[in-house]
Amino acid sequence: MANKDELIGATRNPWWRAAAIVAALALVATFALGGFKPAKDKTKPLAQYSAGQRVQSGAMAVTPVRAWVAHYRPGGRMEPNQLYLVLQADIENLTGRSYSGFGYPRQDLILVSAQREPVQADNLLMADDHGVVADLHPRLIQRVDLIWKLPPAYVYAPRQTFGLFARDYKAKAYLNDEGAWLQGDPLAKLDLPVQDLRDRLVAP
Repeated sequence: MANKDELIGATRNPWWRAAAIVAALALVATFALGGFKPAKDKTKPLAQYSAGQRVQSGAMAVTPVRAWVAHYRPGGRMEPNQLYLVLQADIENLTGRSYSGFGYPRQDLILVSAQREPVQADNLLMADDHGVVADLHPRLIQRVDLIWKLPPAYVYAPRQTFGLFARDYKAKAYLNDEGAWLQGDPLAKLDLPVQDLRDRLVAP
């Protein structure tokens, strides 16, 4: 059995800390997967938002703009045998630091599948120049396109549900006492009409 000094040494090992963080995130994800399923009891249903309505999740504010399905990614070429679902949204970083667009936005703003499970976007691009989203800076609203590559058997739906997770700041989130914004429970549903652009050759 490990003594006290060995346990203290293990907690200072960066590999051990990384493994602990991964395990904690996996646990959170496991609990969150069922969060967008219909409630089986008297739990209060999630708030629902439409295009143009701003919702704050803690680490960011999201205003969905529109959604569409097309044979091309924004800024890309037409791919006749491929379909993409795009959610365009305005995102504002509400924290005091810049963070990666592939962090909170991609992890928290998700597509709700037919099985009511969250599906992360395959890509996240700037809406203006179609460049890959790098850092999102505090208090700067940036319009982005979240892109899902759809399976060949995708059935077009005139409306689509997206989901947003809450994210709360914990002053001592990890074993090294560092603070972090941790993903919480599902916070809201975004219900948007989906524009069918499968017959267009150029992006909207």
